[in-house]
Amino acid sequence: MKDVDSDLLPDLYTQREVEKTRRRQRTLGRIEGVAAVVAAGAIFNLLGWLPTIFVLGVVGYLVYRFVAKPRKSSDDLT
Repeated sequence: MKDVDSDLLPDLYTQREVEKTRRRQRTLGRIEGVAAVVAAGAIFNLLGWLPTIFVLGVVGYLVYRFVAKPRKSSDDLT
């Protein structure tokens, strides 16, 4: 991770505090990631794969239809 030039930042925190916060946030991010994977696994296990695939297919189609596909204007219909 690229560090920002310390000359541009005000002296609000010491380098030790910044490193401690980075370490803590990195750990928290890993815990959140593991929790998300466990929750997704529990949901997939509860629902089963077929309904999940069906829902993902419907969501994918809706995203394609409303976002990726250009809409026709009323002038194109005549």
